Amino acid sequence: MMSFKINYSTIIVLLTGLLILIAVPSFQNPAVADNSRVYFESLQQRLIIEGFDKGMIKDLYNRPEVYFDFKGVSRYFVHSEAKLNYDQFTSKRSIEKAKKYISKYSTELSRAERIYGVDKEIVTAIILVETRLGKVIGSRSVLNTLSTLASLSDLNISEMVWDENSSSYSRTREEFNKWSKRKSKWAYAELKAFFKYVNREGIDPAIINGSFAGALGIAQFIPSSILAFAKDGDGDGSVDLFNHADAIISIATYLGHYGWHPGIDGKDACKVIYRYNHSKYYVNTILKISELLKG
Repeated sequence: MMSFKINYSTIIVLLTGLLILIAVPSFQNPAVADNSRVYFESLQQRLIIEGFDKGMIKDLYNRPEVYFDFKGVSRYFVHSEAKLNYDQFTSKRSIEKAKKYISKYSTELSRAERIYGVDKEIVTAIILVETRLGKVIGSRSVLNTLSTLASLSDLNISEMVWDENSSSYSRTREEFNKWSKRKSKWAYAELKAFFKYVNREGIDPAIINGSFAGALGIAQFIPSSILAFAKDGDGDGSVDLFNHADAIISIATYLGHYGWHPGIDGKDACKVIYRYNHSKYYVNTILKISELLKG
């Protein structure tokens, strides 16, 4: 009879390897792990040609957490602002939470109001609607979102996205083509702005999460708005929109730039808030919340 000697160290190694295989996220399977090389190849070349460091770009898009977000692009295409339930933010409970927020961040809100003339109730209303006062800031990778949308400029990739998701779309192929052409151009510009921001602040671009539309932080700024309007609100030398002080002063800067001033009338107020979110439903909700906070 043959005898076997049990090598416990070998067993431990094998079990460890098995656990690693089980724990590997879905995007690491062979079919999807090559997303960065297949779907993002032309995007990488564009970025490198425009002056972004080749090594940095290649290393970044080879990381396993950087992948083509099929679900995200599909959700963005069918998104409708009119279907969102903004009434939830005018409930008694929401208003009470917003009043507590004003009390908690009274120093930061008063400073923003003093410098930019933007009512603290308006700033708070925006933070309430955008992220439930900083509690819900989005869970999708901003890098993946913007890279995926930017890649739609490649007609082959756009075709693959349509084929993958068309059965769940209620819109036509023509509508998708127009949307993807417009959004890919927008997303590429935002992606470049995003890289400039994270490079300036020394942040790993792969760890920042935001909305399915690529907005991030408590203020839900898109990257180009961060470069143009985001400010350091707490004097620590960095601009971090996941920080309430920075988010508050940045929103006030944005609204002040577009014309908000003390005593602004209703018509002009609507125009300024519309610059923040191109939805009349959104604008009316922000103004309603503001009045309830003053009441």
